[in-house]
Amino acid sequence: MTRPTMADVARVAGVSKGTVSRVLNHHPKVSDAARQEVLAAIELLGYRRNVHARSLATGWNDAIALIVADARYQLFRDPTFFVLIEGVRDGLAGTEANLVLLMGGTDVEDRRTVAYVHAGHVDGLIHLNPYVDDPITEGLADSPLPMVFCGPRPPHALPSANWMVTIQDREGVLQALDHLADQGARKIAMIGGHPRGTSASVRHDAYRAWLGEDYDAELYEPGDYSSESGRQAFERLFDRRPDLDAVFCASDRMAKGAMEAARNRGLTVPDDLLVMGFDDQRLAATTTPQLSTIHQPIRQVGRTAVATLMAALSGASPSDTVFPTSLVVRDSSGVKADASPLPSP
Repeated sequence: MTRPTMADVARVAGVSKGTVSRVLNHHPKVSDAARQEVLAAIELLGYRRNVHARSLATGWNDAIALIVADARYQLFRDPTFFVLIEGVRDGLAGTEANLVLLMGGTDVEDRRTVAYVHAGHVDGLIHLNPYVDDPITEGLADSPLPMVFCGPRPPHALPSANWMVTIQDREGVLQALDHLADQGARKIAMIGGHPRGTSASVRHDAYRAWLGEDYDAELYEPGDYSSESGRQAFERLFDRRPDLDAVFCASDRMAKGAMEAARNRGLTVPDDLLVMGFDDQRLAATTTPQLSTIHQPIRQVGRTAVATLMAALSGASPSDTVFPTSLVVRDSSGVKADASPLPSP
């Protein structure tokens, strides 16, 4: 049986071969009606592109790279990454792009990732967790490929074609601190994120700016977003400042660890200590007491990162996207309230 061609698809769909090509390459300048006709014809005929021939002819690989820095400690331990990747998967649905996972962390892994990209195996890049000092991003600064950051841009040389899809980190911190202050907290400590993370530095700066002249370095401890780091950080904070009456944590998992440490010290949340998290992961509704937190649309960030990259690959001029955060009030901050944002990741 003769393999169906692009010309066959165009004939059945009643459009030109150019229109079929634009649909296959996700070009934005195709009407919805024409797109649906082409997709229906592809399904009817069982059309499949000869990917190898197309790659030789056009230089396209139909592949995008998903970069994870320090994957040993992030990808397999932090549920935020699972949700982000689900969002990326959502965004790729209906496309023919393949996803290549590139993991950094060690010097060898970082160099291998940079070399793989420079070898021309992928068409574009999505970076899930950019670092302030990121050898992978620095090594790709001269790459012509479009790159989308899921988070704030790192403060060093970057590929010329780059965009960010992120959240309002600063505003989220201010929402949390304002809420704790409204609840009567006067000595608010913070357990921050990994110092290398671009979002972590933004959140710490927001905490420091909110306190102004009242900023007290003894009330700040960095963590690594894990529950255990939250537990250890709270122990250090409470040893130094047993007068603290609230703690804001840069992740829900650290907040969970902080609440466990407080309980071990004989404190009751929220009677003796108010606690806030950040993320609105599913565990926030399962802690005792349930965790007040800042909701961020993690899965939507992943979806939008794909949409941004696909737009750039099609020749469009996408823009940065910054999603708002929202306050989710539960029992740990001393307020009985219904919390609705959780089901929408």
